[in-house]
Amino acid sequence: MDASAKSGQQVAILGQGHRVPEHIRGNDDPIFDWLKAHQPAGSDLFNGLKYRRVLAHANDVVGIMVDSCKTALAQATVPLDEVDLLIGSATVSEYCAPNALAAVHRDLGLSRQCRIFSLNTDESNFIDGMKLAHDMVTCGTARHALVACGNNWTHHMDYHEPVSLAASDGAGAAVVGWTDDPTRFRLIDWDNDTQTQYFSALRMTQRASPHHRDLFTKPLMKLDDQKGENAVKTFGFKVPGVIVNRLLAKHGLSGQDITLVAHQTSKAVFDAWNAAIQPAHYLNTIEELGDMVASSVPVNFARCQGEIKTKYVVMLGIGMEMHAVALLYQRS
Repeated sequence: MDASAKSGQQVAILGQGHRVPEHIRGNDDPIFDWLKAHQPAGSDLFNGLKYRRVLAHANDVVGIMVDSCKTALAQATVPLDEVDLLIGSATVSEYCAPNALAAVHRDLGLSRQCRIFSLNTDESNFIDGMKLAHDMVTCGTARHALVACGNNWTHHMDYHEPVSLAASDGAGAAVVGWTDDPTRFRLIDWDNDTQTQYFSALRMTQRASPHHRDLFTKPLMKLDDQKGENAVKTFGFKVPGVIVNRLLAKHGLSGQDITLVAHQTSKAVFDAWNAAIQPAHYLNTIEELGDMVASSVPVNFARCQGEIKTKYVVMLGIGMEMHAVALLYQRS
């Protein structure tokens, strides 16, 4: 056990930060004209959206990640040389490897002793990073861990497919470390469900160019034509509520005890999860900010932290193969 634990301290979230691009894309944007005219199958999955945030250039995701990290570090009052781990992901990264999280490390000026762990768990990158950060700080591997995610998926969509209706860009970050402040949220448990029979139902991949068989597009988000919609409705709508309720029941809690901070895709998904979990408060910016993929949870947690009145918070994420993961946090 780390020596900090002996002095009555606990591992908790010390600071949060977020940043979204300034450019706003509404439903009247011409980029959606084809989808409005043709209404392809699956369009009903992506309802309730009004606005999204859009980066001018895909690689600008590094800049908004750096900004969110600076805010989180300032709130936590943790100096750069005391950050031992940088965990998370920039997606879609400029290169297959290394992930652009390395550029965040560089631009922040983190030390050479600060190790980078880039995660490839798509929509749950931040939540997975928070679990790893808690465990690694608890066991003494690090003094402080900085978890950061940024998404530029508006630049990786085929705007002839309904999934593009939800795409939005953003970045969020959090600092995890030891503290004696009982008002800080600390991780007390987690749960997950992974069903890999849905592998490839949702995917980010290059496609063969329609103009030349030896050329390929940049990576584009895809709901499989055969099983994508079924995966969303069968797993995505139903399973997250099951794992959250199972996690809460383990601690004698119900939805009325928590604030829910979740991946956000559409009103249809929000309604399904809200009905299943019935949280006391559900942080949600789907109309205003759209689907920021892995960044939705950290952006909403940082942006709306003043709204959280409950003793417990659940962070809920989902991923493509498919998986759902929930973290239960408590404060005194």
